[in-house]
Amino acid sequence: MTKRSPQNADFGRFFYSLVRHTVFIGIANSMQGNKAIAAVLLLYYHLLREGGITHDQTIYVDPEDFNAFEYVKVEVDPDQRSEINQDLLRRGAVIALLCELNDMITEYEDDYLSQPFTTKIFEALGKEASEAVPEVPMIIETVRTSEASLDYEALQSMLKGVFEKYVVREISALVSSSDA
Repeated sequence: MTKRSPQNADFGRFFYSLVRHTVFIGIANSMQGNKAIAAVLLLYYHLLREGGITHDQTIYVDPEDFNAFEYVKVEVDPDQRSEINQDLLRRGAVIALLCELNDMITEYEDDYLSQPFTTKIFEALGKEASEAVPEVPMIIETVRTSEASLDYEALQSMLKGVFEKYVVREISALVSSSDA
């Protein structure tokens, strides 16, 4: 009988994650998880510097380190969760996709809904994204109206709320916990 090593268990979970189009972080690929956390924090840094979700903020994030489409449903092995924050990765992925969506709207204005990349973003911002950031369905509903009737001011207000609730509070909590 072959004893299962943590690496073998990670491989099984990794294979399962490929089928689900997601990422699994375990002991064998914990460096990947650390790079993803660093990428989310880098994104948050630029969001904070600019005071919210503005334009082209995801250009600072290397897609080799953090592909938001794959991290919306990231699974972190329970043994690794003290080091790699699964919730931060999931919220960071959703926020990165919201940044991308905002970019599509500002770049393509009157025809952003017909762009394949916009469709891909909508598909990624499904149920799991709503679990990480419950405001997502309302944002999607607002954006899916016709381009001509998009209430851009309402959209920006919702994005500002997401920024304040998740980015600012997350960073404030990290700073507060390090002071303790």
